[in-house]
Amino acid sequence: MFDRGLSLDQAPPIGVVLRFFLTAPIFGVVAAIAMLASDPSTFLEWSAPSSVAIVHLLLLGMVGMAMVGALFQMLPVLAGASISEPLYHARWVHILLLLGTLLIGASFFFDIYLLMHAALPSLLGSLGFVVLLMLTKLSAVENRTPSVKGMSLSLASLGFGLVFATALGIVFMGNDLGLDPLRLRDIHMHFMLFGWVGGLIMAVAFQVIEMFYVTPPYPKMVRETLPAATLLLTLLYAAAAFAVPALLGPIDLLLGALLLLFALVTLARLMQRKRPVADATVWLWRTGLSALVAAVAAFVGSVATENQALLSAAALLYGYFILSIVFAMSYKIVPFLVWFHLNAKGVMECPMMGDIIPARRAMWHLWLHWALLAGGVLLCVTPYASILLGALFLAESLLYGANILRAARLYNSLKEKGIL
Repeated sequence: MFDRGLSLDQAPPIGVVLRFFLTAPIFGVVAAIAMLASDPSTFLEWSAPSSVAIVHLLLLGMVGMAMVGALFQMLPVLAGASISEPLYHARWVHILLLLGTLLIGASFFFDIYLLMHAALPSLLGSLGFVVLLMLTKLSAVENRTPSVKGMSLSLASLGFGLVFATALGIVFMGNDLGLDPLRLRDIHMHFMLFGWVGGLIMAVAFQVIEMFYVTPPYPKMVRETLPAATLLLTLLYAAAAFAVPALLGPIDLLLGALLLLFALVTLARLMQRKRPVADATVWLWRTGLSALVAAVAAFVGSVATENQALLSAAALLYGYFILSIVFAMSYKIVPFLVWFHLNAKGVMECPMMGDIIPARRAMWHLWLHWALLAGGVLLCVTPYASILLGALFLAESLLYGANILRAARLYNSLKEKGIL
């Protein structure tokens, strides 16, 4: 099952990828502590400094770390795009992303925008370098599979998102660019949330859903057009934001339609898998995709009724979708890496992939993740449910970190026993 379009001989050292996956749960813990320390009455006010800080800690720290780590693995393995000196590049990309995310989170949470002067160069140095390095490598790939194209487009979206993040950072540092900061924020969010994160999830799904879950391939139309259409609509949104604001609503509805199509097609593929047993990762995919369907429905409802509560629900559900997929992919990528690298060393005691992170521990995580969704529902009743939400997410992040750390420690305990 691992030889369809894969170049395993080009896989980077395991330390390249594990450093990012081991750091992701730490930012989950920091974000959970920020939730618990925030004023519940402002939890759903997206312009509140504490809310902005939590969003950045989650999307740059938890999600960003996992996605950058996955890209360091997927470029050589899925795309055949080898990165020279991957350990060296990964090390300083990781350090700068870690530093920049902590600084930008602190700058918003504590209202100390002077920290932006260090946060912005750190984030541009890490994520900007990732965009330039990986787009350059992907542009030289001869076999332009849908996943390769999708990764390229998502990285382009990340690049655009960083441009508008830079503009926003300059504004927060006290400079007037003559542009509406709210428009800059909305454009930045669209590129990062839909073009970058959404686009990369699509690109990865086209390969791994079929590979890991033994399903029929995605329809050609979906594989070939969805990531490109997503980037095109985000570019149109950016242009319309300043030129024709009346088009922003229709563009968002079209983006919602694309995301809905992806969710429904992927759910259908998971129902057609040839292996009937549904493990925690299958349920995480199903949960996340169902949340995406609900997010689109809530957004359409908010547009139809001008209801801000529905818009907040849509945002929370979309974030829940992203986290669900990150957890699902972590529990596939990390055990596979440990299994593959131990086998490559000829370790006779190498466990089966399913034993590296035991199924029961992944299921515990799934139950906590479902409890988190229930806590989110309670926010509709009382804002003080944010305290429960923070406590549940703290427990989930700690368990997630313990599971990933267990896999890393297992590798370290066995790596010297290889015969190769």
